[in-house]
Amino acid sequence: MNARQGFIGRSVARREDARFLTGKGQYVDDITLPGQTHGFFLRSPYAHARITRLDTTAAAKAPGVLGIFTGEHFRAVGGLPCGWLINNLDGTPMKEPRHAILADGKVRYVGDRVALVVAETLAQAQAAAELIEVDYEELSPVINMATA
Repeated sequence: MNARQGFIGRSVARREDARFLTGKGQYVDDITLPGQTHGFFLRSPYAHARITRLDTTAAAKAPGVLGIFTGEHFRAVGGLPCGWLINNLDGTPMKEPRHAILADGKVRYVGDRVALVVAETLAQAQAAAELIEVDYEELSPVINMATA
């Protein structure tokens, strides 16, 4: 297919499906290494809210916890690209807005990552995440294009 013709309305063959459909694919969760640590994200229950308080004190003292990260830790990074950089049909680079690594002051969708707990085991990371105290000021979500 000629890329200049565009992809909208066209079927695009996927090359990766066969290995996953036949059980031959490998996922990150399939990897086990000596001394491996695990991460667990605490996620927002709200579609749109300000984070008014975030206290990780109790979670940081939980068994097996090696570190807890919040949006504040990544403020200087300014975010990551949402996907891979591609060019527009005219050859110019696609505009790629930065996406926050962790929510910093505001969550923008249900499931937005609020904190990352790193621990010796996944169970320890999950248990510690439950100890993180977050207060939210719920905001009205934008649910249609006219409002956006």
